[in-house]
Amino acid sequence: MSDLRAQYLNRRHFQGLDGIRCVAILAVLWHHSSPPTPLPIFSRGFFGVDLFFVLSGFLISTLLLREKAANGRISLKNFWMRRALRLIPAYYLVLFALLAAYSILKPGSEETESLWSGFPAYALYFSNWIDPHFPNLGPTWSLATEEQFYLVWPLFEAFAAPIVSAAAIVVGVIINQLINFGLLDGAIQSMIGWTPAEHPEILQTTFTPILLGVGLAHALDSQSTHNLVRQIVGFRHASIVYAVILIALLNIPASNISGAMRLALHLAATLFIGSIIVAPTSGLTKALEWKPISFVGAISYGMYLYHMFGLHIASVILQKIGVDASVMKFFLGCAITIVASAASYFFYEKRFLDLRRKFRSAQTISDDH
Repeated sequence: MSDLRAQYLNRRHFQGLDGIRCVAILAVLWHHSSPPTPLPIFSRGFFGVDLFFVLSGFLISTLLLREKAANGRISLKNFWMRRALRLIPAYYLVLFALLAAYSILKPGSEETESLWSGFPAYALYFSNWIDPHFPNLGPTWSLATEEQFYLVWPLFEAFAAPIVSAAAIVVGVIINQLINFGLLDGAIQSMIGWTPAEHPEILQTTFTPILLGVGLAHALDSQSTHNLVRQIVGFRHASIVYAVILIALLNIPASNISGAMRLALHLAATLFIGSIIVAPTSGLTKALEWKPISFVGAISYGMYLYHMFGLHIASVILQKIGVDASVMKFFLGCAITIVASAASYFFYEKRFLDLRRKFRSAQTISDDH
C-alpha cells in the first residue's frame, strides 16, 4: 500500500467539505431569493444541489467501504438507523408543523387540501416524483432523491462484487445521460405519458452527480486506481484550477444547461471536490475550513429545510419597511435561516444525533452530513 493511500484511508475527517456545503447552501438561498443576474453564474444557484449530491455520493460510499474493510461486512440496519436519526427528525418537524399550521389557520382551503393530498409523497420521500410542489416544500425533491440513494446503494456496497458495483455506476450514469440528452424522451412519453416539460425531478440529471461521487469514493479507495486519481486531482494548485473551470462553466451564457454542459458541470464539480479531498493542506482547503464557513456547512441540512421559511419572513419584513430588494432579501433570509438552523441543531437535532452512537459499526469517518 502506498504511503499516500494509507494516509487517505486513515483520515476520519475530510477537511474543506463543510466549506463546500457552505458554498452550496448559500448558492441555493441565492437562487430562491430571485436575485439580479448581471452574469449567467448568478442565475445558477440551483447548482448548489448538485454539489450536495456529489458530496453525498462520495461520503456515503466511503463510509460503507471503510466499514466493510474494518468489519468484513456492512450493518445495513445500523447504517439506516444512523441516517434516519440524522435526517428524519428535522424533516418531519417541518412537515408536521406546516400541516398543523395550515389545518388550524386555513381549514378547508385549497392550499390545505393540496398539502393533505401531497402529504404521503412528502412523508414517504417520494416528492421527487411529483410536480408541482406545495409552497415551501419544493426543495424536498432533492432530499427524497438522496433518501432513495441511501436505501438502494448500500445494498450494492454490502452484497455486490466490486465489478458489479462499478458496472452499476456506469450504467446508472449512462441511463441518466440518455435522459439528459433527450434520447429517451420518446420512450418515456410512450410508456408513461410524460412530455419532457412534464418530467419530475427523478427524471432529471439528479443521479449523475451522486454516482460520480460514488465513483470518486471507489477510485480513491482502490489500490489500483488511487494513484491515478491523485495524478488527475492532486497536482499543485489543482483545487484552484478546477474551481476556475467550474466557475467558468457556470458563467457560460445559455438559457438551458442540459446536455453536454450539464455533464461538464458535474464532471468539473467532481474533480474540484476530489482535489479538495486529496489536498487537506492546500490554501483553498484551509480557506474552506475557516470556522464561520465550516459552521454554516455543518448546519446546512437544517438551512436547506428552513430556508424557504427564512426567505419568506425576510420578504415580509422588508415589505413592512418599504424595501424591495432581492439582495437584501438574500442577506436577511440567510441571517434568519442560520439562527433558526443553529437553534434546531443544538436544541433539537443533536438529541437524535447523540443516539447514533448506539448504531456505530466502525469508527471510520463522520456521517454527520
